[in-house]
Amino acid sequence: MQPRRAQQPISFRSDKAAAKLAVLTRGGRSQAEVIEDALDRLPDPLPPADDLAARIARIDAITRITSTYDIPSMAEFDAETYDEHGLPR
Repeated sequence: MQPRRAQQPISFRSDKAAAKLAVLTRGGRSQAEVIEDALDRLPDPLPPADDLAARIARIDAITRITSTYDIPSMAEFDAETYDEHGLPR
């Protein structure tokens, strides 16, 4: 860890966040340690590239399988299900 003077200053736009950080640092932990611990607990916003590639491959496999199903179009479904007045058959 860098000496305190070499670290970037921390500023807040939220009085609530600043007060909570003050409480969490009373035990001797630095503000940077508290913030780093909190950030480490948050989930990553995007999956790693290899996870993304695996997810896309799974979606492609599912799409290939479901594209072979004989699913009627909405017009075909309506024609089979409803009469010319829109009433169920």
